[in-house]
Amino acid sequence: MRLARHARSRGEGGVALWIIVAALLGGAAWFLYSARRDAENNTRAFAREVVQRVVVNYDDKYLNYHLTPEALAKYQPGYRERMLQYLRGFGPVTQPVPITGDVSFNSYFFDPVGIFKAVLVYPTMTATLELTITRGMTRWQVNDIDLRWNPPAAPTPTPSPVLAAPTPTPSPTPEQKAPRRKRR
Repeated sequence: MRLARHARSRGEGGVALWIIVAALLGGAAWFLYSARRDAENNTRAFAREVVQRVVVNYDDKYLNYHLTPEALAKYQPGYRERMLQYLRGFGPVTQPVPITGDVSFNSYFFDPVGIFKAVLVYPTMTATLELTITRGMTRWQVNDIDLRWNPPAAPTPTPSPVLAAPTPTPSPTPEQKAPRRKRR
């Protein structure tokens, strides 16, 4: 039996196979890094949206919808309502609201967790809103929300002008106590 002319050549498809494998690995790495970048951008966008809807629009339904079940148990309806009442009572907030924070990942590419701090500037005081954002199964969620502020300083009283000359008032004299009798 006679062998074909190309039967003894080796490595004909090896280079092409390595190029395909390298292209697949490069595409997978690109996908993972772009997914990480997108998750970080989406986390920051969601934090800005939460601050806008809660601090500016006072939207309690939005906050209730996006709180995790653990946060709903931790922050009872009375707490959330009181927080929104405080925000309304502070007056209009100076916009845009600056938000700072970082996004970390539980695994290197998946499960983003963002911790953000928004500085709220009001006409008479400043406050901070701290948020912890995570990605749930289907939507972004707020794990923690905390509002902190220092009440505005009370104005110092000024002395009132004297209208009339002060008149001295006599101080009352204490009554004399009767001496105690001894018991027998």
